[in-house]
Amino acid sequence: MIPWKFILGWLLPSIPDIISTVKTLKKEQKHETVVLNDTARVLELERRLETQLQLIEQLTVQMAKLEKAYQVVSFLALFALVLALIALGLIVFQAR
Repeated sequence: MIPWKFILGWLLPSIPDIISTVKTLKKEQKHETVVLNDTARVLELERRLETQLQLIEQLTVQMAKLEKAYQVVSFLALFALVLALIALGLIVFQAR
């Protein structure tokens, strides 16, 4: 005959350990999905930051071109102003 008391005495203390192990495993799996979600979030943030960085670089290039165009237009405007003042001076002094 099998000593049932011995077997039950041996099995019953291990059942709470099994239950706590399963609970811990479930918590780790949830944590793992959170980590995966965090990883996915980090990857998404990295992708967004990379896109923003590319846009900022394009904007910087466009601003440099705009600044160069502004310099050229400013130079031409000052040159035209100087020519206009010379022409006005010639008209005024010729009339005397």
